Amino acid sequence: MDVTRSTGGAAAAEGSRAPRAPATEGPPPTTSAPPAPDIARWGAIGRVASRISSNPLTLRLQENLGDPGQALAIVLIAAFAVRIIWLDLPRGSLVFDESYYVNAARTILGWAVPEGAHYAGSVAGLDPNTEHPPLGKVLMAISMLVFGDNGIGWRLPSLIAGMTTLVAVYLIVRAAGESAWLGVLAVGLAAFDNLMLVHSRIGTLDMMVLAPILLAAWLSLKGRWLAAGALVGVGMLFKLTALYGLLALLVWAGLLLLAEWWTRRKVRLRDFRPVASLVVAFSVVTLGGLWILDMRFTDQPGPIAHLQHMVSYGTNLKSSAGQPGSCPGIDSPPWLWLVNDCDINYLRVNVTVKSGEQIVAQRATIDFRGKLNPILIGAMPLAFLFATWLAVRKRHRLAAWSLVWAGASFLPYCLLVFFAGRVTYLYYFLPVVPAIAIGVAILLRRSGLPRFVTYGFVVVYLVGFLAYFPFRQIP
Repeated sequence: MDVTRSTGGAAAAEGSRAPRAPATEGPPPTTSAPPAPDIARWGAIGRVASRISSNPLTLRLQENLGDPGQALAIVLIAAFAVRIIWLDLPRGSLVFDESYYVNAARTILGWAVPEGAHYAGSVAGLDPNTEHPPLGKVLMAISMLVFGDNGIGWRLPSLIAGMTTLVAVYLIVRAAGESAWLGVLAVGLAAFDNLMLVHSRIGTLDMMVLAPILLAAWLSLKGRWLAAGALVGVGMLFKLTALYGLLALLVWAGLLLLAEWWTRRKVRLRDFRPVASLVVAFSVVTLGGLWILDMRFTDQPGPIAHLQHMVSYGTNLKSSAGQPGSCPGIDSPPWLWLVNDCDINYLRVNVTVKSGEQIVAQRATIDFRGKLNPILIGAMPLAFLFATWLAVRKRHRLAAWSLVWAGASFLPYCLLVFFAGRVTYLYYFLPVVPAIAIGVAILLRRSGLPRFVTYGFVVVYLVGFLAYFPFRQIP
């Protein structure tokens, strides 16, 4: 048996009214105990079922699942487990754009970069990956210094950011006035999406930028605009795509101003305080933080020049798609992300079985793919249609937030492709996933669907997750 490997890589304050929601959801109360089942009728099966249902572990699980706080803890523990298991496998292999960022972190540490790899021969101590801000690579370098030049060292910052993102999703749901159970469901949907999983366990910048801007969204919902702006500024020190998080918060603040005008038929000067606080804090942290990082980790002359360099680099990246709707390489136009098309092969390890020189069979043992959970993206159209109705007719705060966040995170890429021919990749859709998860959770819990529909959806959703889980067999 021969083993072959193949890899893929690439270059609102309180302005709107929301319906009151119960603090918790759970099974409907009963006024009388249900009739005891006739165990004897079912024979051996009934006896086994009775033993399982009366087992202390089963009773404890039922008790925990009746409490949203306990259920959230279980979801987060499960999410952490599937992210950290086999984190260092396959040993020695860089997954996708780790070939850029891990080697940049090695260069910052002054460690040897393999000959022929990205940034081999670059100046030791400096970040050679100047098309992105230094903070993400610096955190990776610190992790590698502590845990070593291995998968754990490379990927731990992304794992921590991924778990932070899940907590931020729950905080956003609660800050928008929704119930704890809806928050648990939204976290579960985000946690077990394949794109979220993969980017939470590989050493790239995408999850590290998503965590602070989602926390900023939570703070803005609580009216803490200065802190929100500062966190978006922190996101800018990882990757310039944090700008779309700023755009979402500005649109949200604009909607609050519109609601204020609609109520009072006037807008006071102090009503612009959230926008001013947001922009000022964002600017100070972005420019000040980039200036400090550049002084130590790059040879850029200053933060303005570095920002210009990064914007120019991104603008010059052109799509290789020959025809609209095609994906000849790993790049793809944004509208194809909506149907989960043009997925990316991040890393694939194949086992090839041969009989003599003839290939008898080939199967993947490890398969990291840039692709969403098909059940999540399939439910997105109906979820966002319902969210639109709920936001307009019921002034549902969380539904409105999900639409704003998704639009600000997705539509700019459409404009960049249409007017600038900018190259785009499916993983640019990652910041939209939390908004989709929240939208689907709203659909399942607020549309009047029977409870068994939610349970069935969750089961099918987990099947979709397992279908794309990167490890196809136990190592």
